[in-house]
Amino acid sequence: MSEENRISSILQQFLAVAPYINQLTIEDLGVVVCDAEKYILNIPPNTFKLPNDLSVGDSVRTESVLYEAIQKGERVLRDVESNLFGLPLVTVAVPIFENNELVGGICVYQSVAKKEKLLSIAKSLDNIIKSVHLTVQQIASEAEELAATGQELGSVSQKTNMRVDETDEITEMIRKIADQTNLIGLNAAIEAARVGELGRGFTVVAEEIRRLAQTSSTSAKNIKQTLNHIKDDVRQINTGVKEVATAANHQAQALSDMAPAVDELINLADAILLMANVLTTDKLALHEKT
Repeated sequence: MSEENRISSILQQFLAVAPYINQLTIEDLGVVVCDAEKYILNIPPNTFKLPNDLSVGDSVRTESVLYEAIQKGERVLRDVESNLFGLPLVTVAVPIFENNELVGGICVYQSVAKKEKLLSIAKSLDNIIKSVHLTVQQIASEAEELAATGQELGSVSQKTNMRVDETDEITEMIRKIADQTNLIGLNAAIEAARVGELGRGFTVVAEEIRRLAQTSSTSAKNIKQTLNHIKDDVRQINTGVKEVATAANHQAQALSDMAPAVDELINLADAILLMANVLTTDKLALHEKT
C-alpha cells in the first residue's frame, strides 16, 4: 500500500487545503501537518525561517505543541519566547479525528515580533504620559503655591510701605525739632550778645545748640532720602511680586486647562495598551471560558 493510501481521507483533505491557509490570512503563517507519529507536511512562512526547521518524515517532537495537542486530544495554544527560535512566536495545534479515532494533527505558527514591539511601545507611551500627568499636577500645585506666596509677599510689601510712610511723620517731627532748636539757639546767641562779656559762656552753649539743630536737620534730610529710596525699592518689589503672582496664576490656569487633554491621553494610552494585549490573546479560549 502506498504512503498516500495509508493516510486517512481527512488528513488528505488537510494536506490539500494547507497550502492555501497562508494565503487566506494577513499574517505570515507556517503550517505543519502530521499523522499520529510523524510529520507529513511542512509549509514554512515566507518572511522568516526557524533555525531548527523540521523535515517531513521526522517523528513528531515531544516538546512541540503539536505533540501536546495529539497527547491531550484537544486544541493547544502556546507562546514561544524569542530565546528559543530568535523571535517570539505564537503556535496553535489541533488534533485531527476521523470516526472518533485520532489520526494526526495540524499546527500553525506565526511571529508576534510586531505585536510585541507594539506592546512595548504602548507600555512606554503609557508610562510616559502618566509621568507627564504627574509632572503637570506637580507643576500646577507648585504654581498655586507660588501664587499664594506672591499674594502673601504683596501683602507684606504693602504693610512695609505703610510703615515707611509712618516714618515720614517721625522725620517731619525731627525736622521741626531741629528748626525749633535752631531758633532757640539763635535767640540764645542774641541774648548773649546783649549781655556782652558776661554772656560769653552762654554764647558757647547757644552755638552748640545751633550746631545740634543743624546736625539734626541734616540727619532728618538724610533719613528722608533713605526712606524715599526704601519706598522706591518696596514699590519695585511690590510690582515684581504682583507680576510673579499674575504669571503663577496664569501658569496654574494653563496647567489646569491642560489636565483634561492629559487625562484623555492617558485614556488613549490605556486603550492602546489594552489593544496591544488583546492582539496576542487566545480569543477562542477566552470565548470558551465565558
